[in-house]
Amino acid sequence: MFSRVMLALDLSELTSRMLDVFYSVCLDPETEVYLLHVVKKAEDAAVSSSYYKKTYSRLKGLAQDIKNAGYDFVEILWENEPDVLSGIQKMVDQYNINLLLMASHGKGVWASTFRGSSTFNVVRAIDIPTLVVKGDYKCEDYLHRILLPTDFSRKSLIALNFIRNLREHVGEVLFVHVIEGVRGDEELRENKEMAEDMLQELCNEMQDFGIRSRYVIADGGAASKEICKLAEEENCSLIFTGKTGAGPIKGLLMGSTAQNILLNAGRTLWVMPDEESEE
Repeated sequence: MFSRVMLALDLSELTSRMLDVFYSVCLDPETEVYLLHVVKKAEDAAVSSSYYKKTYSRLKGLAQDIKNAGYDFVEILWENEPDVLSGIQKMVDQYNINLLLMASHGKGVWASTFRGSSTFNVVRAIDIPTLVVKGDYKCEDYLHRILLPTDFSRKSLIALNFIRNLREHVGEVLFVHVIEGVRGDEELRENKEMAEDMLQELCNEMQDFGIRSRYVIADGGAASKEICKLAEEENCSLIFTGKTGAGPIKGLLMGSTAQNILLNAGRTLWVMPDEESEE
């Protein structure tokens, strides 16, 4: 499904987990794999520098690990660019990448907003599906239980085509709908009944593709908090979510559900662009 995949590596403690996620979702051995490391300082980018020798050696080791896992094409990209976002964007465009993997190191909403977050900025700017590996959670198969939040909008259901294409490898899909801002028990009951009908239709569709699924309707709390909480309680391995579309300050003040999930979820996220990829 994804023919050209890029792992943007900062060679942190999450690097090995990024490989685990990659192996779970990219099962075709003909997948072209690109390992990108963006070097901010020109002196570190020079092949004569100790940074280059140490870091490039580690990248070659990772490339060999991926080849040993059965992938024939693995290329290392060494990009010197003071701005990490610009470096990643350039390589994504140049190599026509259709899936990006990154790591997030758990900055909360305030740190990401006011001190900057390369991962957050890249996810907002780059318009391809992006896996964000984060949190302490680790498993052998990141497709074993997928959480898909939906408000029944088209954007919230873009991930369905990807799930269908991965149907032979998906263990279970958990649909989640959060009811917010109702005015009284009667409105809550009506909203739940409508949501149940639509969620059951989604489950029936998954059944047609041979995918096990179920749904949860939550109410009483902010959508992002309920989704993050359910991901933990249900032991989900992966959360699908859309992009925020808003800048960090605007999104924070508007209470963007997608943004808050991105910043606060403890599980790996698969962030979908607004429109489906052509791949």
